[in-house]
Formats: sequence, C-alpha cells, structure tokens
Amino acid sequence: MNTITTNYELWDIFAVASKQAEIDNLANNDVYKFYMLDFILAHPKYRDIEVERKMTIRTPEIRTADVIPKEQLIEQLKMTQDIVWVEQEDLEYIKNLKFPSGKNIFNQETLDFLKTFKLPDFEIKEDWSWNYEMLFKWPWQNSMMWEIFWLKIINTLYLYNYIKKENLSKSEFNQIISTTLSRLFEDIETFKSEPDTKFSEFWTRRALSTYFQRIVNEILEKELPWQYMWTSNVMIARELWHPKVTWTNAHELRMIPVALNDTPEKIIKEMYEIDRKWAKHFPELAILLPDTYWTTFYQKNAPKEILESHIWNRFDSKNPMIAIPEYIDWLIANGINPMQKWAFPSDWLKARKAVEITRAFKNKVWSLGFGIWTSLTNNTKWTWPREIEPYGPFGSFSVVVKPYRVKRPDWTWVSAVKYPDNPKKATWDTKRLELIKSIFWTEGRMEEDVIV
Repeated sequence: MNTITTNYELWDIFAVASKQAEIDNLANNDVYKFYMLDFILAHPKYRDIEVERKMTIRTPEIRTADVIPKEQLIEQLKMTQDIVWVEQEDLEYIKNLKFPSGKNIFNQETLDFLKTFKLPDFEIKEDWSWNYEMLFKWPWQNSMMWEIFWLKIINTLYLYNYIKKENLSKSEFNQIISTTLSRLFEDIETFKSEPDTKFSEFWTRRALSTYFQRIVNEILEKELPWQYMWTSNVMIARELWHPKVTWTNAHELRMIPVALNDTPEKIIKEMYEIDRKWAKHFPELAILLPDTYWTTFYQKNAPKEILESHIWNRFDSKNPMIAIPEYIDWLIANGINPMQKWAFPSDWLKARKAVEITRAFKNKVWSLGFGIWTSLTNNTKWTWPREIEPYGPFGSFSVVVKPYRVKRPDWTWVSAVKYPDNPKKATWDTKRLELIKSIFWTEGRMEEDVIV
C-alpha cells in the first residue's frame, strides 16, 4: 500500500484534544433527521409520542468504558446539549433546499422548530460489558435528534482516548491518518474504474471526527466530481456549497408507530400506512425501506399504490446481489418497469463492492446509487501502528442508537422491534419479538456478521 505522508497533531483532527466540542453545530447531522422531523411535525398522530432510546454496541470486543473517561464523555455531550438553536446560516441553507421540481422541501413549522430547538436530557450508565449505556425518554421529535451526535461523539472519543492512553508518538499517529487516507485514494481509483458508480458519503455518525469527515468530502469532490453525489451531512454540504443533500429515511419511521399496535392486521396496516403517508408528504422522496421486518413479506403483500408511487428502494440488510434481482422481479411481476425506479444499496459497502453491483445492474434499473459509510469517513481498522491493541480493537466498531421502548396513549410502555433480513441487525425484547416473528415469516433470512 502506498502511504500518504501527513503531518498532523492530535488537536488538528480531534476537537476534544483542544477541549472543544466535537459537535458544536446542530447542523452537523445527517439530513434524514430533518426530513423525518418535518414528517413527524406534520402528522399529529405521531408527534409527541414518547420514545425511550438506547445505545447498543454490537462489536463484542469493544469496551468503551475502559477507554473513554466518563467525565469527558459527559462534558462532550453537555457541550452539544447547550446549543440552543440551529445556526442562522445553516437554517437558511435548510430553508432553501428544494426538490428537483423546485418545491421547497421543508415546511415553515419545521424551520420554526429548529430556531429554538434544544437537545433533551440524557442518562449514562456502565453496563456489564464495560461499555457505556446511554438512554433517555422524550417525545419523538426531540429524542430523534440526539442519535447522530451520540454516535459521532462515542466513536471520536474512543479513537482519541485509545491513542492518548497508549501515548502514541506523533509519527505513529500520522501513520494511522496516512494509512486511512491512502485507503481512501485506493477506493477513489476503484470508483474511477467504473464511471457509472454514483455514491454519497453517508456516515456522519461513525466518522473519525468532524474535521476528518470534512477532509474526505473535499477530496471526493475534487477527485470524483461526476460520481460523488455529495454528503448527507447538512453542515458540510452547506460549507461546500452543495445545492442538495443526500436523502433517505430510517427504520425508526416504521418501528415507533408499529409499536403502538398489537394485532397482526393493525401492525401490517401501520407498516404500509407509514410509507403511504411518507410518499404523500414527500412525493419526490418516496423511499421504501422494506427490511424493517422482512423484505420478502413486504414485497409479497405491498399495496399497488405503494408499488406505483415509490421512486426508490433502499437495501440495508440483505446482500444487494440477491436483493436487487428480487426487487426487479417484484416490479416486473406487478407490471412496473424497473427502468423507472432507483435502487440504493447502503449496508456496509466498499468501493469494490459498489463497482461490482453497478456492473451487474446498471442497465436493469433506471438508476443506481450507493450510500458509502465507514469505509470513507472512518476506515481505521487494522491501522494500529503497534503489535498489540491493549484495550480491544482499535478503529471503527458497530454501535447504534435505536428506539428501545414506546409509550402508548394508555401510558404503558412497549418494545420497539426491528427484525430485518439479517437478524444480527435486529433490536428487540423477547416477548415482542415473538409477536413480530409470528406475523412476518422468518424463512429465508440471511444471518451475516455486522461489519463496519
């Protein structure tokens, strides 16, 4: 591997090294949070649903409480919590975002909400696996905004403190950064080998740091101007004068409303009702994320209205080499031309895999796009410059913040379940999972390691 020479100090990459906030701007967030906020505020049925969220570390060897000082973690979270509104220049950027038709994306109510928004309180514990457990209970529209900030802070602090605790020299630290950048340039050459591979930088939540994420996007914009479809990070998109931000929505959009129901009929109806309402609210952003409970079930039972109105399908927990042909067959079987739809794989993709998928399917759907995640903004695995990693794996790891429980109108709490095509990406409690399993068939699920 050709190594790029760098000359960074710790404080150049990590804000915490200068006792600054890693997240000092509420627009340092993935844009899909703002889309979902707009949707929730516009639907009285969903706004103010109280949601308890929980952080889960999926990589068993990771011990964040061994690496990150608790007081430092709390300090970083509180510095972010102290931000009382979205900066005016970012608010203007959000206000002026438009769909291809020229229609403004966001309602005025959403912009007014962001003018005075403040992150809610949180609770931190240490669990049996030597990891921090973070949780809180707040209305959906408030609680959802913490997710990306939590994840980015925990990832950045883990890497920074791992380096600090082992007292790496400047040259050793720069070896990590230069190796990570060298991997980025190798990926860029791979992307260039297939010009039809179009992708977005999609991973604010697990970036090495905000500064490094900004560097990555500047490099991509310069090196791949016709293939790089910009970033999902609102602040960075505004800084780089991008006319739009990559859009999507999340599994929680289905998980939370479904948790309010108990009978199979109502659960299934609510799952599809969310996608109907989303398409009506955002006709030019009609996304399907059918793997929340099981893609095969979703496709077999989807109403014709959803088939016809959706614009693109996101594949997030099944191998795209299997999922895309199934999607194409589903469309054709229902009289829908695949050349009118957009396929968007987003689950742990690297450049080589994206190129492979493009070559296999670029003439079989209208458009292919990719959400490239950790391999762009935090490709730090196996970059540790010494023989032994003393605190467990150094580099990126699998960590999520998901809805854990939802409060119903009768004040009872119920688990919010995600049970996708890959069961290792599931979140649940046992009782509720059994109900979901009884509704959404389990045959054909493909259990694979969750890699980031």
